[in-house]
Amino acid sequence: MSGASAADVRSILSLPTAQPQPKKTAAPLARKPSGISRELYSLIGPSAPTLVAQVAKPRLKQKPNLGGGGSTKWVWRSFKNPARADGLELGHWVKANTDPDSEYPFARYNAKSADYTYTQDEYTSHLEDPEWSKEETDYLFNLIREYDSRFYIVADRYEFPGGSPRSMEDLKDRYYSVCRKLIRNRPGEGDEASRSQLASSFQFDKEREVTRKKYLLSLENRTQKELVEEEALYIELKRFEQNEKRFKQDRDRLLRTLLGAECGLADLSIDEDGPLGDPRRKRRGAPGELDSPATPSGSLFSSSAIPRRAQSAKSAAHDALHCIYRTDGMMPMGTSTKATHQAVYLRSFRLSYPKAAVAAKVTQIANELGISLSRLVMPTRDTLAHHDALLDAITTLVEMKKVGDRMEQDMRTAKIRLGLRSSVPPGEVDTSMEVDEDGQPAPDTLAEGRAQSVVSTRSGRSRKQVGFRLPQPVA
Repeated sequence: MSGASAADVRSILSLPTAQPQPKKTAAPLARKPSGISRELYSLIGPSAPTLVAQVAKPRLKQKPNLGGGGSTKWVWRSFKNPARADGLELGHWVKANTDPDSEYPFARYNAKSADYTYTQDEYTSHLEDPEWSKEETDYLFNLIREYDSRFYIVADRYEFPGGSPRSMEDLKDRYYSVCRKLIRNRPGEGDEASRSQLASSFQFDKEREVTRKKYLLSLENRTQKELVEEEALYIELKRFEQNEKRFKQDRDRLLRTLLGAECGLADLSIDEDGPLGDPRRKRRGAPGELDSPATPSGSLFSSSAIPRRAQSAKSAAHDALHCIYRTDGMMPMGTSTKATHQAVYLRSFRLSYPKAAVAAKVTQIANELGISLSRLVMPTRDTLAHHDALLDAITTLVEMKKVGDRMEQDMRTAKIRLGLRSSVPPGEVDTSMEVDEDGQPAPDTLAEGRAQSVVSTRSGRSRKQVGFRLPQPVA
C-alpha cells in the first residue's frame, strides 16, 4: 500500500487545499547598448541611462514629409501674359491639377508707372522751353512710355533727327519738369496736399546729379599714387585725433596742477562750474564793501598779502619792457607744511560786483550811463581799475543818497515834534497828534503827510518817541 500524499492528509483533516504558487518568471536580461564596452557595462549595470544616452550613437534627423504619397503629374501647357499687348503665346510646365483657365500668376507684378500726356493748349501755356521743341518733347515721352521709364535704355535709344545730343541728365530734367508742371496746373487732381506730395516725387536736381557723377568718375579714375596719398592722409588724420585726445588729457592734468589739486592742498576743491569757479558767486563782506567773486583759492587764502621780496632794478626794467605786472599773493589760512600755492586765474574773472542790497540801484545807474557791469569788452589792467573806481563811486553815491533821505526824514519828524511842543502847555505830556474841531489833523500836519506816516509808525513802536515832557523855561 503506497503512502498517503499531502493532498490525502488535507482531505482527512478537512484543511483547505493549498493554492498553487505562481511560477517565477526570470527577468529578461538587459541588452548591452551599443557604444559601451562589455566590461564597462558589467561594472555600472543597467542603472545608468544618462550615460547610455551620452555614449549612444546620435540618430539622424528624419526627412520632412512635404506632401502626400505618390508622384505629382506635370503637363506642358500654353499661356498668355496679360501684361503683353501683342498676344504672344508661350508655354511652361505646370501641375496637372491646376486650372487651365487661371490667369498667369506673375502678371500681378507688372506695375506700370503713370503715363503723362498733354494737349497743345497745355504745352503752349505751361510747357514751352527754348531748348526743347514740341516734336522733340513728344519723341522723348514716346520713348519713355515705350521703355517703361528705364532712362538708361532711353538714353541709349535716343536719336532725334536734327536735334542736338542729349545726356541722360538732360532727358530726366525735361521729363520731370514737364510732369511737375502738369501736376501743378491741372485742376481737379485731388487736394493741395496730395498734389504737392505727388509733385515732390518728380523732383530732380540736374546740377547735383552731374556733380555726383563727376565725383564718382574721379574716384574710379584715381591712380595708385593718389590712393597711397589718400591712405597716408587718412592715417595722418587718425594720428591728429589721437594727439588731440592726449593734449586734452595733458591740459586737464595741467589745470589740476595749477589749481593745487596735486600740490598737497587737501582742502582745495575743484568746482564743477570751471577751473576758476562761478564769477556770480559772492561772498559776504563788511557794510559798504563791494562783493568780489570767489576764486578757487578763496576758501584757503585770507585777505592778508604775502610779503614780496625786493625787486632788483634789472628785474624791474625787464618787467616794464615786457609789460609784466607783479601782484601780491594771498597768505593761506591756518598752518601748512607744504609750500604756499596760489591758483592761476584770469583777470576778467575778478570783476567786482555790488552788494545785493544796492545791486538794483547801482545797475540802474550804470545802465543810464551805458555801461555793463557784468562784462567788459577789453578787461585790461587799466580798464579793471577804472571799472572798480566807477563801481565805488556809484555805490558811494547810492549810500549817500540813502543817508540823505534818512536825514531828511529825521528833519521832517523833528519839525512835527516842534509843532506839537508849541501847542502843549508847560508841564503836560502830549501822547497824541493834534486834531481840529472836525476831528481832522491840523493843517501843518497835512502839509507833512510823509512825516505823519513816519510818526505814526514810530509811535506804534514806542510811545516814548512821540510823548515827552517839555523842559521848564528858565527865568
